[in-house]
Amino acid sequence: MYTNGTTADVQGKRGIAACNSRGPTMSEPNHIRKAPQIPNPPKGSMPAVEVNNVQTSRNPVPRTGLSKTEMREKRLQQRLIHVWHAWDDFQETRDRDAVYEYLRAVFSIVQHYRWKGRTKKLIRRAFKFGELPFDKNADPFTVIIRCTCEQELDRKTISKWSRALRYVARVRKRKPLKEFMKGRGGINACADLYAKRFGRGER
Repeated sequence: MYTNGTTADVQGKRGIAACNSRGPTMSEPNHIRKAPQIPNPPKGSMPAVEVNNVQTSRNPVPRTGLSKTEMREKRLQQRLIHVWHAWDDFQETRDRDAVYEYLRAVFSIVQHYRWKGRTKKLIRRAFKFGELPFDKNADPFTVIIRCTCEQELDRKTISKWSRALRYVARVRKRKPLKEFMKGRGGINACADLYAKRFGRGER
């Protein structure tokens, strides 16, 4: 019987054909590694987020170690300092209308704490700020002026300015303080109008 080769040659060709039928294979390069698995975060923790290329945690972090009471005290102190600075600005200018900016600062802080129902707290803190003896019956406008004017105003002027501001608090409707007071004739006129309408002793 005629054959084209030995039995070994036939088996070799069959092996090659079988390999070709599977398609070409490539070995995996040595420099390619599998990505490491990232472990799941523990339960209860919040994932981190990236804000402006800075990774931060979503867990709330307190800004300061101050309590709510201490934060309120700090804000009150800052508002008193703002009024005190307004007084300094008033003293450093020759503009006659500059006094209205100071009075507006006084008016704003008193009304702010009056609306919050914390006028007594404001008075107590203001006396401490001005290093003056506490008087629980004092008018709040009078207290703020006394405690921020660096004791440069006499009692008559303080009383007049506080009456003018009390008049604004009672009568003004949505007008800027300076515009309202000048429209009624100025500080002295507002003080007189308050005394005529409500009496000097009213608050």
